[in-house]
Formats: sequence, C-alpha cells, structure tokens
Amino acid sequence: MNKLIIIMLLTLSSNVVANNENPHDELTVTLEKIRIQNDIPAMAVAIISSGEIIYIKGFGFIDDEKIKSATKTSLFRVASISKLFTAQAIMQLVEDKKLKLNDNVSQYLSTFENTDITIKQLLTHSSGLSDAIRPVKLDAKRSQQAYLKSVQQTTVNNLVNKTFEYSDTGFNILGGVISAVSGVKYEEYVIKNILIPAGMIKSNYFNGFNEHFAEAPPTKHGILINEKKQRPYDLSFNPSEGLVANVSDLSQWLKLTLANDSSILKKQTYKDMLKPQIKTVWGEIYMGLGWQVYKKDGVNVARHPGSIRGYKSLIITYPESEDAIILLTNSSNTPRWEIAKSITEILKKTAQW
Repeated sequence: MNKLIIIMLLTLSSNVVANNENPHDELTVTLEKIRIQNDIPAMAVAIISSGEIIYIKGFGFIDDEKIKSATKTSLFRVASISKLFTAQAIMQLVEDKKLKLNDNVSQYLSTFENTDITIKQLLTHSSGLSDAIRPVKLDAKRSQQAYLKSVQQTTVNNLVNKTFEYSDTGFNILGGVISAVSGVKYEEYVIKNILIPAGMIKSNYFNGFNEHFAEAPPTKHGILINEKKQRPYDLSFNPSEGLVANVSDLSQWLKLTLANDSSILKKQTYKDMLKPQIKTVWGEIYMGLGWQVYKKDGVNVARHPGSIRGYKSLIITYPESEDAIILLTNSSNTPRWEIAKSITEILKKTAQW
C-alpha cells in the first residue's frame, strides 16, 4: 500500500514538473519513480551535455536499514564497463609502439605460443574465445598465470572458428598482455595511466584487503543476493569486470574521453576506437575497439553496458555532440534501456540535447 501511494505521488509530481518544464526536477522525479517501480535499492546517474556535466545524483540507499543514501560518490561494481579502461590501456601501449593491434598474443604471453589470436581480435570479441572459465573467490588465490593456463587448456585448444562471441576471457587475456608489456600489474598500470590522469579519486580495484569494494550490495528485485551466489571478486577478471567506481569519477573520465583529451590518448586514437570493425549479433551494432558502436537516426552512438549478478550499469555516448548518460545500479532487474530512453526524451523535450 505504501509503495502504491509513493508511486501515485511521484506520478502526480512528474506531471506538475513537466508542466513547469524544469528538466532537472523532472529527471529526478522520473528516475525515482522508475527506481521504486523496479525495486532498485541504489542507483546513480550522471548526464553530460556538450562536454559538461549537467546532472549528477544518487537515488535510494546503499544499506538495508535505509540510513545511508546513495550519492554521486557511492561505489558500485561497474562490471563490463571495465573493458573500456582495458581497451584504452591497450591503445596507450599501441601509441607508445610497445605493441601492434595485429600482433599475435603469443608474442607477449608464452602460454598461448601455439595460437594465432591477435590483440585486435580480443578487442573486438572476434577471437572465437568463449567464457568457459569462471571467476573464483579471492581466498582461492588463483594467480593470473594459473588463470591464463586454464584458458589455454580449456578454451584455446577447442577453437572452431573466429566469429563474434562476446568474451570476458578475451579481455582478461588483454590484461595479461598489458602486464607483460608494461612490466607492472594490470591494476597498477590502469590506475597510474588512466584513473589518476582522469581525476578518478575514489574508483579502484578490490584486492580483498583494501577499501575499494562496492558500497552498494548486490540485489535482485530488492532482495540481497545470498553471499554464496554473489559474483566473486577475482583479480584475473579485473580487466573484464573488476572496476569499482562511482558516477562522479566516471563522468570526469568520460568528459576527457569525449573531448579526445591528450592526458589519456591522442585524438586520432579516440577516433580509431570508434570505427566499426566487427558486426555483432545485436542487430546493426558493431564492435569498435572496446566500444559498441552504431547509428541511430543518423547519429553516431558508442556505448557499453555492464552486467554481473546483482549489478547493472550503462554508458551511452554521442561522440560528435559530446553528450552522454552514465547509469550505475545494484540490481539485476534494472531496466537500463528504459531509463536511458526516459532521460533522452526529457532532455530532447527541454532542448538540453
């Protein structure tokens, strides 16, 4: 009954706000309504327009007692959005002439000496690798080398053809390449060369001991997922899903990315990453280098969703106009595309986009 009353009040408020044409208030009311309707405990949203942050806010609570409000700095597991950072790290090494996209992975990882998989194939999910190896808990102490050896024995030896297949495994291998080429751990490289230059103050990778874990716990339909069923943190999976971040930090990084800022990559490299390379199985969506790219109403779009048990996230960008939406939630049942559509409709109606 209380939930129904709240939804009715929010609907009424939404109509009033819409009549006043206040996009900030309308966004807040609409997003809160969607959050409550879908039993999403915590959510955070950032919106960038013409390269500037015009809206950023947390919704709901990050604790069961509903005492700690979600804010723009609340940490979530961003899941596969992590792949964008791995892709940028690879492209930095390409710029530094430490590797080439068409290089064979075996040049850097002896574990794969009998394969002909290339760096570019891993970036575009076209290596044919499947996700046969799953993450394990940190206390299992599986090393990166042990993980890569398992991949080689279980997956690489069974490759049939190289077609598009979305693969966490491929990006975890790229993490191994980054470590081998740079001479430092994957996390150390990304922190030093991307997170710090982008001003990502709080975002990081959880190693089992530090404070960089998700403040918002994983849920489904508003219910906390049992600890035994939660997706474990696994250092070997950091390149594909391990980043723990907030919308404040991500918006700072995304502003630089949209602006083709030289503190991370060269202007041409940003553009190269958005060129369609391989057609996916998702309609007219193509893989760029890390990014999923397509056209909508004649406009170029680059995106990357993220999803692991108990978390759903989304980044959608419009590179030419430097517009973007960032969404982080701690719920498996978040209607990401509905939320993005609602935000876009409000912004277009009020001439914000």
